[in-house]
Amino acid sequence: MAKLRLFASLREIAGTARVDIPAATVGGVIDRANEKFGPDFESVVETSRVWLNGEEAALEDSVIESDEVVLLPPVSGGSQPATLALVDLLVYLPLSVLIVGVFANTQSQEIWAAALVAIAAAWALDLSAAFAARGRLLSPLAITTTAAAGALSAHILGGAGYGLTVAFAVAVVLGWSVVFADYRTVDVYAPTLLVSLLAGLATGSMVLSRSSFSPDDSAVDVFLVAVVVGVLLGALVVRMPAIPFLDPFSTTAITAVLAAVGAAAFWDLDVAGYLLVGLGVAVALVAGHGLSSMLRTGRVTLTERSPGVLTALDGVVLAAAIYYPLIQVIL
Repeated sequence: MAKLRLFASLREIAGTARVDIPAATVGGVIDRANEKFGPDFESVVETSRVWLNGEEAALEDSVIESDEVVLLPPVSGGSQPATLALVDLLVYLPLSVLIVGVFANTQSQEIWAAALVAIAAAWALDLSAAFAARGRLLSPLAITTTAAAGALSAHILGGAGYGLTVAFAVAVVLGWSVVFADYRTVDVYAPTLLVSLLAGLATGSMVLSRSSFSPDDSAVDVFLVAVVVGVLLGALVVRMPAIPFLDPFSTTAITAVLAAVGAAAFWDLDVAGYLLVGLGVAVALVAGHGLSSMLRTGRVTLTERSPGVLTALDGVVLAAAIYYPLIQVIL
C-alpha cells in the first residue's frame, strides 16, 4: 500500500490527511482515492498537482509500500481554477501581512522591529509547510531566530550589524544542525541557510531604513507603497482573463516602479533617485517568483503559482533584503 497525503480542500472532503491506498502506480492510487471519496474529491483532483516522495510525479510512475503520494489542490499550488472561489481569497493574505507592516511602520522602532520578526516567522512557517508537502525539512525556528538577530544587530550596530547577519545565519543554522541530526544533510541545511540569510538581511535592512542610518526618513514609506501596489495589482492580473501584453510579472514590476516614483513625488523626495530604487525593488519582486518556485517546488518555473499562502512575500523579502544597500548607494 502506498501512503496518500492530502492537503487543503481534499483533506476536508476526505475527512483525513493521510490514507493507505493499495495500488501499483500513482494513477492507480488516485483512481482508488476518487472511488473512495466521491465526485467532489475527484473534481478537485483534476486541477491538483501530484507529487511522489517529494518530486512531481507522472500517473504511470510505480509505487511501493514505503512511497508517499501527495495531492496539492489549487490553493496549495495546483493549476488555477477558472473562477474566483472563496478559498482563492487566501491569495490576498500577503496583503494583510503587508498592511500589518504599514501599521507597524507608524509605531515606535521597537514595535516596527517586532512586527518585522513576526512577519519573517509567518513567512518561514509557510515555507516550512511547502517543504513538508514535498517530504522535506526546513527549520522555521532557526529562520526566525536569525531574523530577530538581524533586526537587533542592525538596531544596535547599524550597517555593521547588517553585515554581521551573514555570520549570525551561518552560526544559527550550523548550531541547529549540530543539535538535530535530521538537519545535517545538504538538501536541508542549504535551503534553511538561504532562507535564514534572506530573513535576517530583510529585517536588518528594514530596521536600518527607518533609523538614523538611513539617507531618507521616508525610505520605508516608499518601499511599503511600492510593494503593496505591486503585489496587489500583480495578484489581480493573475485572477483576470488573459489580456494581450499584460502579465503578472510586468504588471508587478511597472506598478512598483510607478508607485515608488509617485510616493517620492508625494513626500517631496528625490524622484530620480527613487526611480532607480523602484527599479531595484521591481527586479527583486519579479526575481522572487523564481526564488519562490525554486524553494517551494524544487524547480524554477514562472508559469505556475508555487504552493503556499504567503508566496507573494518571497519577492517582498528579497526586495527588503537589498533595500538598505540600494538606498545607501543611490540616494
